[in-house]
Amino acid sequence: MRGSAVSSAALTALKQPLSRLGRAHLSTTSSHSSGAKLGGNIRKASTVPHSVNHFPHGQQFEPGVILKGYSGREYTIENVLQDRQDRQVYLARANDEKKFVLKSLFETEYNYALPLQLRFNHSPYLRALRDTVPDQRMFVNEYMTDHLLNFAFKDIPLSIQKRVLRDTLRGLAALHNQNIAHLDIKANNIMIDYRETPQGIVVDRVQLSDLEDSTHIPPGQALRGLQVGNQFWRSPEAHVQGAVGKPSDIFSLALVFIFMRLKMVIFRIDSAPGVDLTKPILERQISTFAEEDDVEALIDYLGRRHPWVDELRRMWDSFGAENPRRPFKLWKSDALDPDFKDLIGKMTNFDPRKRITAQEALDHVWFHDVPE
Repeated sequence: MRGSAVSSAALTALKQPLSRLGRAHLSTTSSHSSGAKLGGNIRKASTVPHSVNHFPHGQQFEPGVILKGYSGREYTIENVLQDRQDRQVYLARANDEKKFVLKSLFETEYNYALPLQLRFNHSPYLRALRDTVPDQRMFVNEYMTDHLLNFAFKDIPLSIQKRVLRDTLRGLAALHNQNIAHLDIKANNIMIDYRETPQGIVVDRVQLSDLEDSTHIPPGQALRGLQVGNQFWRSPEAHVQGAVGKPSDIFSLALVFIFMRLKMVIFRIDSAPGVDLTKPILERQISTFAEEDDVEALIDYLGRRHPWVDELRRMWDSFGAENPRRPFKLWKSDALDPDFKDLIGKMTNFDPRKRITAQEALDHVWFHDVPE
């Protein structure tokens, strides 16, 4: 998670509840109580099995390096999928030729996220870990075909689109039912296993991924002082570093829903690297989703002394005859039926306290015709 200072209450919400969970069959350490080294075996595929090299954490591994997981399974590195500032993501293949994704984390991330991952290890709608490489502080996930940011541009019938979005909601509801907010909802954090057949695309499973930033937030509490998530998918309260929680996930997921239907990231703004887009994106969000008195409701939620109060009012007042708003409910498209617009309106209420929950979204009429 990235952001500025967090209040003491927020830190309590961040760290304490999950630290009390058991590690089940995995461990944050690299040894058994007997002292036998686990997860520390690293060798090249061309070396003899007993030739073991120990690499420092954070080193980028070349293709052919074999890492041994806590489970005893060996993973042969095939290539680097992402290089994220000394935290690499690798594609690897196990002895049975099954593909896996190995993701390295910083020590604090690894130790914090491990018990949360274990809590949801058996959820069919969450991409929880399948193994660890403890001394490299790596999580091991099953490989899935693609993410929604790519998948959405295929020729997909509405029934499959609804199934993908429903199953994503099921994953989010599983988190929210345990008072855990995801905090980084975006299209490329939704993984899809699918096959292209002569009869069309067949989706085998949909999973909400990247649970490393997910945070337990007890009822009545919230995180403050953090611009959580990606700027193009971020909620209004997250943009201004206000109190974020489960409703913030709901807003972000609504933007994913719209992307799925329109094949467009509606708040994407092209700019030079490093440019702060908070104000122009907020202006677009107000234009698209805010109704009369909604900005004042958001201000009430943030607190009257919040530093963005005057700017939010200025943004609202900037709209008029010469600069009309473009409310989403008035958008014209064959992809936007009345039930879908109603669902989006309930998920994007500018007052986070009035947004529907993940379960209420699942119960919405727009999903009633989705087969199991």
